[in-house]
Amino acid sequence: MAAPRPLTTTPPDLLGDSTTTIAVYVHIPWCASLCPYCDFDKQASEFRLVDAYIDALLRHVEAAPPRVAHSLFFGGGTPSLLTVPRLARIIDACRDRFGMAADAEVTIEANPSDVVAHKIEAYLTAGVNRISLGVQSLRDDELRLLGRRHSAEKARRAAEALREVGCANFSVDVMYGLPHQSVVELEETLDGVIRLEPAHVSCYALTLEHTTPMGAAAEAGELTLLEDDVVADQYARIQERLAGAGFGQYEISNWATPGRQASHNLTYWRNGEWLGLGSGAAASFMGFRTKRTPIVRDYIAAANAGNPGYVECEAWTRERRMRDTVMLGLRLAAGVSAGDFRSSFGIGLAEYLDDRLSDLVRAGVLHGRADRLMLDPAHYFVCNAVLGQILPAG
Repeated sequence: MAAPRPLTTTPPDLLGDSTTTIAVYVHIPWCASLCPYCDFDKQASEFRLVDAYIDALLRHVEAAPPRVAHSLFFGGGTPSLLTVPRLARIIDACRDRFGMAADAEVTIEANPSDVVAHKIEAYLTAGVNRISLGVQSLRDDELRLLGRRHSAEKARRAAEALREVGCANFSVDVMYGLPHQSVVELEETLDGVIRLEPAHVSCYALTLEHTTPMGAAAEAGELTLLEDDVVADQYARIQERLAGAGFGQYEISNWATPGRQASHNLTYWRNGEWLGLGSGAAASFMGFRTKRTPIVRDYIAAANAGNPGYVECEAWTRERRMRDTVMLGLRLAAGVSAGDFRSSFGIGLAEYLDDRLSDLVRAGVLHGRADRLMLDPAHYFVCNAVLGQILPAG
């Protein structure tokens, strides 16, 4: 993507549909330590810039169109490193600018090591109503491999603290497909997570980029990764275990108790609009896909100069929107609405997709039900391969 000209005002024709609500993502790039598998935009240095960073972030809040937000999500990095006054300052500014919906979901990602009762109580008072807890595993050997700074016992105590202060709406992240991880070992974590009584569970397969320490070790042959069929077996066991515990799978990597689906993340999968604030934050907003500079000093300088700090910006074309609607929608258990697709793009879903669509429907890989196209749950693990077969090239 080419870097755009600096934008200090919003052109009238790019305001989008002001009658629809948006999601707002806020990136907090600091971590107390860097996990060797993570390739997110983050750093464990220059903590002295935190207040200047928040000042810069709030300048971008003030410059944003005053659309109503249905969700506010603090990701990172490790947002739970923020002091309560700093977090409250950002929430208050977003509430003032976006006129948060009465039932807006306000989520903060948290490392279990940062979860103590008095701090969570203060977060709730500041407006947070959902916690995403980065547990990853309930085995200490796996946590050490992943470079996590909490123990399994600390994760259990964090969940207990959340329940004690009345934060029943919390999510737990779990990783699978770890080197040398057996299905039995994964089940140990899953059973422990179920006992934590979260409202929501996210499960992600370990995926390594060569730029990370673990990725480099795997490329050098110093770290042996699991075979795909073993990881597929683990995924099937996750589906079975969580379903048996009463969690409904509403997206390929996400399960929830009734009514506790993540409103913010559903915005992504339904191909809605979201505004990204902070260094490295991506957005799909007002007809453009953008990404801000991941370099904290550059981000601060850009905001101080009245510049959005974009390093990527491209028009969200009709062709790209059609592709994304299918690619993201088939991740959802609800699938893609053929009627909505035709209303939005003036073309039928079957007409848009490749000729292989009918073959995959006959094979039971895809289902057409009540005007919706859905991926069969038994094929969720190979979703990308299915998309590669049905989406037009480009």
